[in-house]
Amino acid sequence: MKTKMSLVILIFTTAFAALAQLPGKGKKEEIKAERRAFIDRFVGLSGTEAEKFWKLEEELHVKLHEIRKTMRQEFKAIKDKGIENATDTELKRAMDNRLKYEQKMLDLRQEYHTRFIDLIGVKKTAKFYEGEREFKKQLLKKLKDSGREFGPPDEDED
Repeated sequence: MKTKMSLVILIFTTAFAALAQLPGKGKKEEIKAERRAFIDRFVGLSGTEAEKFWKLEEELHVKLHEIRKTMRQEFKAIKDKGIENATDTELKRAMDNRLKYEQKMLDLRQEYHTRFIDLIGVKKTAKFYEGEREFKKQLLKKLKDSGREFGPPDEDED
């Protein structure tokens, strides 16, 4: 079960990270709409199911975003100070808090996983996770084909 939840976390994190790296809010909204349409077809959601499901999924996304935002704000002081200049106590507290935030996100995902199953059933929920992976693969391929690269810049680039 923990392996499956870890996989779900990885998928959500990487999918949203890929979306976050794209320029312009309009482009993000376009990709969000493409994602929804793709998953609706992939899963076979009816109009009513899709409406309720996406409302629930958006609710999850907003709550996860708030946790991440709070976590970033808390760690900003350490980042600004630099690891070398922070005390062991400050670093230990920050690392322990990071784990607490990650646990909060996992607990939230588990709660919504159950709510997804209650709403659309086990098979469609499983298809949703599979659809997420497929959409991410297609999005990354599309970005790669367009010449956009991810990862750290080459050392010889400025």
